[in-house]
Amino acid sequence: MEHTDNPGLRAPIDALIKRHGEDAMSWTEIHGLLCAMAAGPGRPEGWHQVVLAEAGPVDSGVVAALDALQQRLAAQLGASERIQLPCRLDPYAEDDQGDDLGGWCAGFMTGVLLQEDAWYAPDEARAANLLLPFLLISGFDDEDPELDALWQDTKVVRGMAMALPELLEELFLFFNAPDAPDASEDEEDEED
Repeated sequence: MEHTDNPGLRAPIDALIKRHGEDAMSWTEIHGLLCAMAAGPGRPEGWHQVVLAEAGPVDSGVVAALDALQQRLAAQLGASERIQLPCRLDPYAEDDQGDDLGGWCAGFMTGVLLQEDAWYAPDEARAANLLLPFLLISGFDDEDPELDALWQDTKVVRGMAMALPELLEELFLFFNAPDAPDASEDEEDEED
């Protein structure tokens, strides 16, 4: 069951997108943002505002819907349920409205950039590795020659795209589930 497909919660968001047109994120971009807020290290105050950028304040009905959807996604991740993305897992498909995987990853990376330090604080190398597919497919850093070279390897990039739902779970665990002690540490404790 896709918990973000609740018509009652989607209605105020769809109305906002229709009302503001290009000044608002698309539903696919918003879903990416919601996934970042659900999987990541927390939610910064006022994160809802990025769905409209500079187009004005987000009304309380939309804020409540975004919060509810973010909590549903977090619950899905916490229950190890796979998140169904609202777009095809094709990194090379393009949609003028942002309703493609590049748009979803751009929404996700927007969420990361709202509190970039917190995403990298626990383990910078591991976080960078987990976030690489999102960054690459989003096109946020398309000036980087190494990323540009990687983008040319279609087999690797398509593999990254297919792994995005699992990476969401890994990111959720990375930030929300403390590491269990190693079995070797338990054995040492028993010997003492």
